[in-house]
Amino acid sequence: MKEVTINISKDFSRYIGGREKRIAKFSGEEFRIQFLEKNFDLYDKINIELDGTLGYPWDFLDETFGVMARRHGKEKFWQKFNLISANTYVTEKITYIVDHSIQQDQQ
Repeated sequence: MKEVTINISKDFSRYIGGREKRIAKFSGEEFRIQFLEKNFDLYDKINIELDGTLGYPWDFLDETFGVMARRHGKEKFWQKFNLISANTYVTEKITYIVDHSIQQDQQ
């Protein structure tokens, strides 16, 4: 099984922005495209290390993880991604977003 580990604070930024890259630097959209979509088909498991940032705006988390869950389905999301954090608060927020996402129809 091929795995990759992405440490958001080291590989992306400690200072997390909002949803869209046209509005904020280090946005959820930018992270999703650069790290999650790029690696989705290359790896069986993508480990995401969440510690080390100065917090996560809700819209960043929804754009990053919610969009992936809506595109690929919750089951595939949880098979593919492993969330790593010493603080359960952020993983609980992501779990809520993913578990309440409705998969979009594939076109």
